[in-house]
Amino acid sequence: MKKVVEYTNVTYHYDSREERDEHVEYMESDGWECSGQIKETLSLHDNEFVWCGKFTKYTQ
Repeated sequence: MKKVVEYTNVTYHYDSREERDEHVEYMESDGWECSGQIKETLSLHDNEFVWCGKFTKYTQ
């Protein structure tokens, strides 16, 4: 058996766009890929959006 690839997904919520942008820069410098999504809803029944960052890191 041989592991081909492993990946980790993480999602963060932020209080502001500035906080998100600073954290995205840090995560990308540490080898994480950002999905580019900047906001998401907390519920399908709620129109309230939060700042978010979704990241993936691949290892072999």
